[in-house]
Amino acid sequence: MNSRVSLVGPNGVGKSTLLKVILGELEASAGHVSTNGRLRMGRFSQHHVDQLDLDRTPLEAFQLAYPNVKPVEIRAHLGSMGLGGNLALQKMRTLSGGQKSRVAFAQIMWQNPHVLLLDEPTNHLDLDAVEALIMAILNFDGGVLVISHDEHLGS
Repeated sequence: MNSRVSLVGPNGVGKSTLLKVILGELEASAGHVSTNGRLRMGRFSQHHVDQLDLDRTPLEAFQLAYPNVKPVEIRAHLGSMGLGGNLALQKMRTLSGGQKSRVAFAQIMWQNPHVLLLDEPTNHLDLDAVEALIMAILNFDGGVLVISHDEHLGS
């Protein structure tokens, strides 16, 4: 289950629509999609960052979602995503676009998905964050479907 699939093409050709069909958010016009009921899919969309609560810190957001997890564990996880030290304690509104993307990606990775579905993941990322994302994908043990217009990421 460690396949890597990249779907690269210009904006507006239906790449994100295909992802929504795979996720069951849209119905296929022909054929069907079937998945194992126990499959954990982690989705990182081009709009994922917009869903972050900008008045919380990354640590607070995790504590709200996972109240039984110790802060030290959360901070270690955030640190592994490049959000160590004081970055975990800053309000999200003060973080750069790339740092916010790292927070969103850290939330997805915390769920330990079997498959990552990445929809335009390089939006909002600086070059260092794109390289970090590529390394995270290469080191991920599960399957990956990347949808992008970025040919560098697709390769």
